Amino acid sequence: MDQIQTLRRRLHIIRMVDRPFLYPSLKKLVAQLSEDFDAVSVRTVERDIRAIGAVYQIYIRNDRRKGGYYLDLPTDEDVADFEQFVQLLERRERLEFLTSSVASIRGIGRYLQLEHNTQFTGNGHLPLLWQALQTGRCVEFVYRKFDKEADEGKLRRVEPDLLLEYRNRFYLDCFDLEANQPRTFGLDRLHGLSLTDQPISTARTGQRRTDRRHAIGVTCPPDLESQRVVLRFQTSEANYVRSLPLHSSQRLIQETPDFVDLELTVILNHELEREILAFGELVEVLEPAELREKMARRVIGLLSHYRAKSE
Repeated sequence: MDQIQTLRRRLHIIRMVDRPFLYPSLKKLVAQLSEDFDAVSVRTVERDIRAIGAVYQIYIRNDRRKGGYYLDLPTDEDVADFEQFVQLLERRERLEFLTSSVASIRGIGRYLQLEHNTQFTGNGHLPLLWQALQTGRCVEFVYRKFDKEADEGKLRRVEPDLLLEYRNRFYLDCFDLEANQPRTFGLDRLHGLSLTDQPISTARTGQRRTDRRHAIGVTCPPDLESQRVVLRFQTSEANYVRSLPLHSSQRLIQETPDFVDLELTVILNHELEREILAFGELVEVLEPAELREKMARRVIGLLSHYRAKSE
C-alpha cells in the first residue's frame, strides 16, 4: 500500500468533516475523494474512518439526523490537541512527498531549497523532554543565557508543561521550582539535561497551556490578558497576511480598494511588535491605543538611528 497516498487521503477526509461542519454523506466523501485521487471505494473510505480513530484517536461520527459525517471533538482541549496533531500530519505528508519524489541527491539544488538552521542544537533534547511530559516527571538542567558572557549557568529543576516551536527554535514552558514561578527556556541553551524521579504537581498544569494560545511567539507573562488588536494593511500586502495569518484568532473586519482591516485577539508582547515592524509602512496599528503609541515610539526611535548615521 502506498503510504503517502493513504496519509493524504486520510488527511483529506479529516478536512472534509472538520469545522464548519457540512456533514458530507458517505456518497459525497467517496465522490470527492475519487476526484482528488484514483477511484476510491466505499469500503476504502469506511476503512479509513475506522483507521483514523484507531491510529490517531481522531473520531469521525455519522449524524443520521444531519445525513452525514462530522469530527467529534467534545472539549476545547481536544480541539487544540487535534489542530496541533493535524499540523504534524501535514508536515509528515509534505516530508513523505518530498522523500518519495526525490530519487537521488543529484540535481536537488536546482529544484528545492529548504529553510535550515545549522547552528540550532536544541532538538536533541526533545525525546527526553517528551518522555518527561508523558510520564509526568521533573527534569534538571543547567541554563546559560545569551546575554551573559562566560555564563556558567545555574542548575534548575523544573516541571515541564509544554514544548513549543517559534522561528525554527524549540522552547520549554515549565514551572521553575526554585524560582516558584512559570518560566520559558530555549532548548539550545540547556546543558546536562536529565530526567528525575520527582513527579510533576498536577495542581499547576494546564493554565499555562491555555494562556499560551493567545500569544504570538515565546513571550507569555502569566499576568497578561489577551486584547483586541486591529491592524490596517495596505491592499498590496493584505493578501499575504490573509493567506498566512499572524494568529489563529485573525479575522477580517472590513475591506476597501485601498486597505484591509484585520482583528486579532492576542497578548501584547515583543514578538507581536516585531511582526508588525516587519511590514514597515504597509501596516498601521488602529487599536489598542497603548500598542499604537508604543509602535509610534519604536518607529521614531528607528528613524532617529537612520538620521544620525546619515548626518
